[in-house]
Amino acid sequence: MFHARVEGHRGCQGGRLRLVAGALLTCLLLAACGVVAAKPERPPHPVGLASLLRMQPQRASVTLLPGTPPHLSSLHFVNAQDGWIGGQGVILATSNGGASWHRQYLGTGNVKGFSFLSPTLGFAATSAGLLKTDNGKTWTRVDAQSLYRVQFFSASEGFALEGQSQSYPATHSLVATSDGGKSWRLLASGAVAQACFVGSRIGIATLTTGMGGTLTVERTTDGGVNWSTALSIQGAVPVQLQCTQDGGAWLVAAGWASMSQQSYSVFRSADAGASWNVVIAVSTAGAGPAPGKTAGAAAGPGSSPGPIVAIDRTTAIMTGTCEACGDGTAGFSTTTDGGATWSPVTQPIPLQPSAPSTLDMLTAQAGWLLASPGPGRGQEIRETTDGGAVWHTVLSFGPPTPTVATAFVNGRIGYGIGATGDALAVLQTQDGGQTWRKAGDLPPEAMFTDAVAAAEDGRLFALGNSVVYESTTGGRTWVRLNRNTLPAVDAISFATPKTGCAGSSDHTTRNGGKTWRRAGMQGVPVAVCAISLTDPALAKEAIQLIDRLAPNDASSATYSLSTVAAGGGSLWIALANENGPNGRLYVLSSGKPPRVVLWPERINVSSMSPVSAGEAYITTSDGRLLVTRDGGRSWTQIR
Repeated sequence: MFHARVEGHRGCQGGRLRLVAGALLTCLLLAACGVVAAKPERPPHPVGLASLLRMQPQRASVTLLPGTPPHLSSLHFVNAQDGWIGGQGVILATSNGGASWHRQYLGTGNVKGFSFLSPTLGFAATSAGLLKTDNGKTWTRVDAQSLYRVQFFSASEGFALEGQSQSYPATHSLVATSDGGKSWRLLASGAVAQACFVGSRIGIATLTTGMGGTLTVERTTDGGVNWSTALSIQGAVPVQLQCTQDGGAWLVAAGWASMSQQSYSVFRSADAGASWNVVIAVSTAGAGPAPGKTAGAAAGPGSSPGPIVAIDRTTAIMTGTCEACGDGTAGFSTTTDGGATWSPVTQPIPLQPSAPSTLDMLTAQAGWLLASPGPGRGQEIRETTDGGAVWHTVLSFGPPTPTVATAFVNGRIGYGIGATGDALAVLQTQDGGQTWRKAGDLPPEAMFTDAVAAAEDGRLFALGNSVVYESTTGGRTWVRLNRNTLPAVDAISFATPKTGCAGSSDHTTRNGGKTWRRAGMQGVPVAVCAISLTDPALAKEAIQLIDRLAPNDASSATYSLSTVAAGGGSLWIALANENGPNGRLYVLSSGKPPRVVLWPERINVSSMSPVSAGEAYITTSDGRLLVTRDGGRSWTQIR
C-alpha cells in the first residue's frame, strides 16, 4: 500500500542543484556552478597529479557569528509565555510571550517543526537530524536522520516524517522510535505527504499521486502495523493535516491552481480519522471546483488556502489568502462547533505582512504568526489576542542575505539571488557582503541553481528553457542573448566576459553568450570547461584530480564531488568524504602553488564564489555567508 518513489535532487556537474521553488514545475534555471575569472596570469608548468595527491592538507577553521540566519520557518508555543521559533540552523526562545527572544541553538540543519511535552522537554525535527532539550534552554543532537516533522508522546516514544523530497507535494517515509529518537523503525515508505497521531496507537496519514491525482487518507489503530483507507478524494493534494488528542482531525486539501487562485476544501473528523465530512469548500473561477463532495460546506477565507490550526475536535482557525485583492489580503475564520459554522474576521488583513507562513494559536483568540513584511524586508513575528482581528509585531528581523546563491565580481561587489518572501530578487552588495539592497528581479520564467554567473564587468547571466539571458543593469532588466537554442542546459560559467561554458549539454561561447557551439567535453564540470578556454593546463590538472579522487563510475570511491567554482584565474574543488567527518578543498591557480585543506563537512555549501586564488565566498544551505582570504584555511561568517 505504501509504495512510491521518493524524488531527490541531482547536482549539476560542479555544483549541487537545488530547486528552491519546487512547486513551480516550469521554473527557469538561474545559472552557474562557477563564476567569472579575471584574465589569468601566464600559466605555470602543471604541478602533476602525483604531487597533488601527496600534498598534506591543513585543517580549515570556521568562525560563526552569533546571531540569526535570515530565514525562520517553524513556530511553537507551549503556553502564553514560553515559545520557540526555528529555521535555517537556528532556534530562538522566549519566556515572556514574545516580548524578547534569545538564541538557544546555532548550528546546521533547517528546523522543520517542534514537539514539546513540557516547557523543559522538547524535540526539534531538522534536515540534519533530531534535536532534543531537557531543560528548555540547551539543545543536543540525538541523531543525524533528516526529518520533516516529529511528534512525541513521551521522552522515548514518538513518530516522524523522514526525508526531504523535491516532489510536489513533498512525500516522505513514516518512522517511529521507542528510544527517544536514537533509532527509528519504518512504518510506511513512499508517498506519505502528511501524518499525525491521536495517542501512540491511532494514526492518520495522507498519500498522494500528485497534482490532478488522488488523495488517500489511511488510518491505523495498532501503531502503524496495519493500515486501512478512510477517505479518498479525486483531483486533490494534501496541504496540511492536524490531529488533536481528544480524537479530532482536520485536513486541508487543495485542488487546481490558476490565476493566483487555488481551490481548496477542509475536511474534519471527530472520531480519530474513521469518518470525515467537508466543513469548508472554496471554489473559484480561476482554479475550478473545490475537491471532494462539498454540498452544504461553508465558504472559507480567501481564494487560496493558508495554514490551519486545530485546537481540539470542535475548535479550529483557518486562514486563506487573496493575492488578487489589491496588494493582497489574508483572511481568518474560526469555528467552535466542529465546522458547522465559521466566524470570519470582518476586515481582511492586508498582505503587509504577507500571508502567514506559520501560524500557532493557543486558543481561538490568542496566537502568533510568522510572516514577511514585504519582498526583501526580512521577517516578523506578530501576536493577536482577538482571534486575528488585530496583530502587533513582537519581533522583527532585518533584510536577509541572499537565500539561494551569491557571485562576487571582486572583494567588494557581489550579487545574490533570492530573499525571504521574494524568491526572484536580485540583490547587490558593495561592501563585501555586509549589507545588501535589491537591484532587480530575475526573468519571470526563472528557475534557480545553487550559484549565479556574474562577469568581471558586472554583467549577470541567467538560464531559461534553452535560453540565455543577460543583464547589464544589475538584474533590473534582462535581454535574451543566444540566437540558437541550448538543449538540456542546467548550468553556466564564464571564465572571461566573452568566454564561457554551458552544461550539461556541453556548449561553449566566445562572444559573451550570443552564440554557442558544442565543446566536446562531456562529463566535465562546467567551471572546469570554462577555465579550459583560457588555461587548458589548469583545467587538465583539475580533471585528472577529480577523476582520481571522485570518479563518476566508482561506487566505492572515498570522495564525491560537492562543488567546483572558478574565479580570478583559479579553480576551487570541494570534495565530500564518503566515510569520514571531513572532505577536502583543493585550490588550483595560474601562477601560484596549489593548496589543499580539510573541508569542514558541517558547512553545507549551496554556492561558492572565488574572486582570486586566496579569496572566496560561500553561501551555506542554512543561510550564512562566509568568506576566506587565505585560500580556504580559515572561514569567517559575514552575516
